Amino acid sequence: MSALLLAATLLATGSTPPRPEPAPARVEARRCEKEAGDDGDLAACREALRLGLREPHRTAVRQLLARRLAERERFEELVDLYLEDTKERPGESEAWRRLGAARFFLRADPAGAFVALEEAAKLRTDDAFTHILRGLCLNDLSRHVEAVASFEEALRLDPEALDLRPAARAAFEAARRGLSWP
Repeated sequence: MSALLLAATLLATGSTPPRPEPAPARVEARRCEKEAGDDGDLAACREALRLGLREPHRTAVRQLLARRLAERERFEELVDLYLEDTKERPGESEAWRRLGAARFFLRADPAGAFVALEEAAKLRTDDAFTHILRGLCLNDLSRHVEAVASFEEALRLDPEALDLRPAARAAFEAARRGLSWP
């Protein structure tokens, strides 16, 4: 598109042109992608984000960083990354669900996980997996009646939601008997 045509289009739509992605951010993003296996890649990923990497590259680098943190079992840093995601995208249910799951499974913090999962459920009421995770947290917190309701909502949304999740099914059955699982 010629510069004149772009300018006319922007004036007609009232839009402003997107800001260019900073070159140093792109350099660090490439380092992040190529230097797998040492902490230099993690530093490069973080630096690319700090320098203002733009979408969709920003999301790709954050996903790569999350995967590498998980592979290296740096779970506290992973939970912190997911917390940053919720601050950057407070209206995205997936970010809240990731944070809730990480707090529950990686940090053994069912109360903190439940807060995040409540936000995810408010943003997307039709997500059966979020309701399963809520049920697991509630069961762990000995809030069995609420846990049963959450599992039942997941099953209402997806009758097969627990079919390939034997631990969640066991937690559901335990909650129905007023017990925590495991």
